Amino acid sequence: MGVIQEFVDLVSNLNFVAIVHEYEQGIYFRKGTVIERPIRGMKSRDLIGIKTEEKKVTKQLGVKRFFRRVTTSDLPEGFRISWTGRILHPQRFHKVLRPGIYFYIPFIEHIVTDSKQERVLNLGYISVLTSDPEPNGKSVVISCNLRYEIMDLYRAYTAVYDYEASLRYHTMSIMAMKSLGHNYSDWKNPATISTLEKHVIDELRKLVTDKWGLKIHQIYITDVTDATIYKFVNSEYDVVQPLAGIPVS
Repeated sequence: MGVIQEFVDLVSNLNFVAIVHEYEQGIYFRKGTVIERPIRGMKSRDLIGIKTEEKKVTKQLGVKRFFRRVTTSDLPEGFRISWTGRILHPQRFHKVLRPGIYFYIPFIEHIVTDSKQERVLNLGYISVLTSDPEPNGKSVVISCNLRYEIMDLYRAYTAVYDYEASLRYHTMSIMAMKSLGHNYSDWKNPATISTLEKHVIDELRKLVTDKWGLKIHQIYITDVTDATIYKFVNSEYDVVQPLAGIPVS
């Protein structure tokens, strides 16, 4: 009776269907590999060009389709042929799922979804040494937020491990690099802040837009504070002691 109950519990916990909502994107895995799926709800103006290309390839193959099996090597790159012999354009398929209901086989297949809504990521803070000569050398602590969204879940999910954590660390690394070389008095100038934000965004987009599939909207430097940072022995955490705020506008 226990074995039967365990089997019933297992079956009841199995999912055969997944829903991708309007505010989400999804990717379809089969045996660990992302599978391209037909695009649903394509616009008529997009289909005109696709069908024209399909007819062109079909005409080029001619009677070959009826006397032997057509292989991938016979088709232009990306094209495929259905089990009925129909030539299909690669633009009919995509690795990112659109909103809808998708059925899959448990254990063999699964669907991953994530929101494509805009997000605001708290990046925390970094400390930067100013270029003032000793003994007037100081350090400032910069706090900032980042507004972004997912454009392509396939790239975000497969190109980098934990895209949100990687985005945070990569942004702060660029921020630290671009913040060097300023005097303490420079941080009192709003133009320094706006220029730094622009430089960080430009550098960030070079990688995360095309490779990671993330769209960067804006980075906001929320605070620049004159501070002293203490590092305790055998501690992985820094303790920041603010001294005086530097106005940022």
